[in-house]
Amino acid sequence: MENLKNLVVQLGKSDCRFVIVGGFGVAASGSSLLTRDVDVACDMSPENLSRAWQALEQLHPVHRMTPARLPFTRKQAESGTLKNLYLATDLGQIDLLGEIKGIGSFDECLKNSEPVVIDGTAIRILTLDALILAKRAMGRPKDLHAVLELEVIRERRQKT
Repeated sequence: MENLKNLVVQLGKSDCRFVIVGGFGVAASGSSLLTRDVDVACDMSPENLSRAWQALEQLHPVHRMTPARLPFTRKQAESGTLKNLYLATDLGQIDLLGEIKGIGSFDECLKNSEPVVIDGTAIRILTLDALILAKRAMGRPKDLHAVLELEVIRERRQKT
């Protein structure tokens, strides 16, 4: 998890517009569940993906869903054709997603997010309610398990 946290901080320092979603967001919200990657809703504009590329360049990003594991390049970032990016880096896997099931576009994710500070870096994360919606919409057993845990966390927060 430490490498994933460092990956998020690296992206956060770049002025890239993104919102943490998925398992890392669940863990950051207080869940005991572990994750092996970082999922972010991301502004997929060429300008923003260029900032993401600059942040990740030193971490040797490659397309992890391709057999050849080709490098993620500045030219690809600036092409304006990317909808999602599934990358492996020296610090772990990160998925930059243009849309999140149950929530919608990056702009909708941004509206349903809140700021957090991780290692001194301001980052946005889906609210607890939005994480629950997104995980429920995914519908996989691991996501539904996360929903149960998130609902308990929400209930505890409401009591305090």
